[in-house]
Amino acid sequence: MADGLTFYYPNAKIDIGGSGYDLKKELPPDINAMTPDYDLYPECDYFLGFTTRGCIRNCHFCIVRTKEGPFRKVCDVSEICTGRDFKNCVLMDNNILADKQHFLDTAEWLRSHNIAVDFNQGLDARLMDEEIAQTLASLRAFRSWRIAFDNMMYKDDVLRAISMMRDAGISLKHDLMCYVYCHSDDNVPDAVARCRILKNEGVTAFSMLNMDVPRSPQMQKLKDWTRPWAFWSCDFEEYQRGFKRAGQA
Repeated sequence: MADGLTFYYPNAKIDIGGSGYDLKKELPPDINAMTPDYDLYPECDYFLGFTTRGCIRNCHFCIVRTKEGPFRKVCDVSEICTGRDFKNCVLMDNNILADKQHFLDTAEWLRSHNIAVDFNQGLDARLMDEEIAQTLASLRAFRSWRIAFDNMMYKDDVLRAISMMRDAGISLKHDLMCYVYCHSDDNVPDAVARCRILKNEGVTAFSMLNMDVPRSPQMQKLKDWTRPWAFWSCDFEEYQRGFKRAGQA
């Protein structure tokens, strides 16, 4: 589409970018700092933006470090939650816990203004501590809190984070979801094992499949099994044997 626009409007000033087009292209600073024009989306009833960019991690399956560079603060949440009387906010920060004080300051502002929040890109379980867990419990969640269990090597970190969130009073089954990354067909058994660990803790798993490899039947079954109704109704082995939701053809 972008190439088509430049072809049909060769004299127009068109700036082309975005993750699907060019990971290195950056928006002009004044454009990047703009808040969304909510009048274009009348169904939108929440503030939307980033208070930080980049990430301290460099996961092989993630484009954030390539696209956004190192972690850094770009604004305060008060600069995002302005101009409307919305009571919800979606923050798309890739790793807001990488700056704990900034996270705590952000949470305090949201709490004092009675604005519910969704940390849309998830929370790094490896950075969870008791103060962060208690802070999350004190906030109004716009959607479920999210963490990730991408590799079995992070098992202890994930279980520790879950335990602290439970102790803080967060309802694990209703207010927490955990992404489970599966990179290939060979990785399905490991992903299933991670899902079972989460289920044993009372946490809903949501599988994230590698989009750069063909989706095998086993990967698709994993994806389907981690739909909440199936995940909480049966084990993966039962699902593979043809489990069907009661009353569903």
